[in-house]
Amino acid sequence: MTKKKKETKPEGINIKLSKTQTRCWEYLMDTQTTDICFGGGVAGGKTWLGSLWVATNCIQYPKTRWLIGRTVLQTLKLTTLKTLLEVLSMMGLKSGEHYTYNQQNNVITFYNGSEIILKDLDFVPSDPQYDKLGSLEITGAFLDESQQLTRVAYSVVKSRIRFKLTEFNLKPKVLLTCNPGANFLKSDFYDPWIKETLEKGKVFVQSLITDNPHVSQDYIDNLRTLPTIQQKRLLQGSWNFNEGEDNVFDYESITSSVFRHEPNDNDTKYMSVDVARFGSDSTIICIWVGLTIIDIKEFKKLDTVQVSNEIKELIRVYGIHPGNIIIDSDGVGGGVADQVRGKNFMNNAKALHNQNFVNLKTQCYIKLSDMFKSGEISINVLNPEMLDTLTQELLSVKYKKLDSDTKLQITSKDEIKKILGRSPDISDAVMMRMIYQIKNNVKASGNYAIGIIR
Repeated sequence: MTKKKKETKPEGINIKLSKTQTRCWEYLMDTQTTDICFGGGVAGGKTWLGSLWVATNCIQYPKTRWLIGRTVLQTLKLTTLKTLLEVLSMMGLKSGEHYTYNQQNNVITFYNGSEIILKDLDFVPSDPQYDKLGSLEITGAFLDESQQLTRVAYSVVKSRIRFKLTEFNLKPKVLLTCNPGANFLKSDFYDPWIKETLEKGKVFVQSLITDNPHVSQDYIDNLRTLPTIQQKRLLQGSWNFNEGEDNVFDYESITSSVFRHEPNDNDTKYMSVDVARFGSDSTIICIWVGLTIIDIKEFKKLDTVQVSNEIKELIRVYGIHPGNIIIDSDGVGGGVADQVRGKNFMNNAKALHNQNFVNLKTQCYIKLSDMFKSGEISINVLNPEMLDTLTQELLSVKYKKLDSDTKLQITSKDEIKKILGRSPDISDAVMMRMIYQIKNNVKASGNYAIGIIR
């Protein structure tokens, strides 16, 4: 009879943390903080610290269960898991003696019964509420590269943190590591951190490559050869840069449009309106003089009659002809358009001039992007929070890559809502103004070409 191999505990662990990692570690180990966002730029030691935190808890609290999540499981295995295994080795933990890794069910089991569960958290339209997590109960969670996650994924994982908390007197905690992005992390963590208005229990710890003493100068110098936008995002940790090759808009053209020029009093005045269809959405009214936005009004929880009255008052104040008022009419906006004699905007209407867009909304968004890039749009609005919200929304609009010759598409409103954690009401209102530019361009016809759709 084969004698079962005796499992032994690891020897004492002595790992030195950087100052930034130490600050984050203190929040991870306290009894007040519940949500820690640790992020900023690349190579700040974020994934390494998250791995250390989870592994330490597994050793310290027997038979607990911890989740490490990322959007794509295969990417998690190639990146985050690799770091985790390196951390386990640094801690003196040996595979087969102190832990086993089951590659079929993606679970790491420790000698004391604790587990680390590896999970993909990508959004799947057929499972919008992440039922794939089932009745899973965990003790804590580490979500790596969280700028790629949806708010729903974050919320569902948090709701699963309840396993053995009372037994060990633990606080339910989730660690989100990230690079700068335009999803819910910016509005929930970074912006409130800047304004010193973070909710109780939440913290943001800035992590930059310069905080990591183990990164070589050659690597830093190599990052300095990147395009300016990527340098500011990945090297300097700027949260105002969130661009990829599939972005419809770019940060530079948006921010440079702020007070680009004064409105011409002889230009035609317009109003574009996105009417709230749900209780959580806002009605947004944009006032234009030519291609200059001179005012953006936001109204919450107004019925159609109240919205119509607000529009009528703005018509009176600014002297806008009803023929120059465009209103989103996919929902209740149709009734508003009738009451003020404005024009109806149908998002899924056929693109004008036979251009190769899947619908009118896509055509208008891409036209808006073109006009930002050509310097024709000017946003003359003083509200910095409104400007930041608009920028986030525009940077979340992306092209959908196509597999064959077909019409151009962009991300849907529902997809953007999942990224931002809210509806892109301001950008939708701004976008609709473009219908007048497209209608007046009677020469526009045929295919619209763009190089990144393959």
